[in-house]
Amino acid sequence: MTETGGPSAETRRPGSGFYTVGALGARCGISRSALLYYDAAGLLSPSGRSASGYRLYSEEDRMRLERIMAYRSLGIALDRIRRYLDAPERGPVALLLRRVFEINTQIEDLRGQQRLLLDLVEDEGSLEGARGRLHELGDLGRESGLDPARYAELHASFERNSPDSHRRLLALLGFNEADIRELLESLEKNA
Repeated sequence: MTETGGPSAETRRPGSGFYTVGALGARCGISRSALLYYDAAGLLSPSGRSASGYRLYSEEDRMRLERIMAYRSLGIALDRIRRYLDAPERGPVALLLRRVFEINTQIEDLRGQQRLLLDLVEDEGSLEGARGRLHELGDLGRESGLDPARYAELHASFERNSPDSHRRLLALLGFNEADIRELLESLEKNA
């Protein structure tokens, strides 16, 4: 070990379990600058330094980084992740449940926006005659990379998550009750 408490030159041989910034970044799929930011933010400090002053990360550091990345992928803020990691005895349940409640609030906010958008579309009357132009919408979707299977997934998801808004949109597009029933039956069969 060096005076800083990090691994000595002898323990940093290949296979020693220590990673440089570049090696850890490559192993975990994260940029060097993100690792340096995590260090500056107090989320992930290297276990030691090489004789040349390079940051060296242990296997434990790598596992901590993987937890950080997992929590970030769930949309958890870095300051919350740091507080949790600094006091792991509390366990991750409170952190994860808080995120669940935040997501529920976001979903409700999005549903409110969805209803407002449909109100605006209805007020503008911009969908009058849109049923006849559905092929144009389909072309636009295909140009955006949506295939028919993806359209079906989008309709199924919309129906599952917000059935009233989905049916309202279909009606605004000019679908009659029989057309809507047929579409919903089709979605049910393909589920």
